[in-house]
Amino acid sequence: MNMNQKSILILSDKNASILDWAGAFRQRGMDAASTDSPAHAARMWRSHPPLLTVIDLSLPFEEVLQVCRSLRAISPAPILLVLPSAHGNDILEAWNAGATECIVQPANPAVILLKALAWSMRAGWETLEAPVSSPMMRETA
Repeated sequence: MNMNQKSILILSDKNASILDWAGAFRQRGMDAASTDSPAHAARMWRSHPPLLTVIDLSLPFEEVLQVCRSLRAISPAPILLVLPSAHGNDILEAWNAGATECIVQPANPAVILLKALAWSMRAGWETLEAPVSSPMMRETA
């Protein structure tokens, strides 16, 4: 898939996450591509960096950090890193490796969608609307 400025790249080896997140992005008019290969993601970044890359890989933490470093060396495009847990300085290490933001599991598709919408606003898109049915955005009495 050819990435464009309204695209989200999901780098994940978890099929359920890919389906949830890609569906949420597409409902909001974003293009969503996915891969489970860091090498393929790097090739995509070299040709057309996406608006946002969501990384959720079942790899050892150090390997995930290396993926972040590799992508960051290609482009300043935002990386949202989904961590299975956070211990000690994990989040600081992730930022130092190039992650723009970190979310600790469970990563709700609505939260990831909100992050993508925030990045879209920073990029100046005018065609996206904020989600209205997210439980996180409902008013409390």
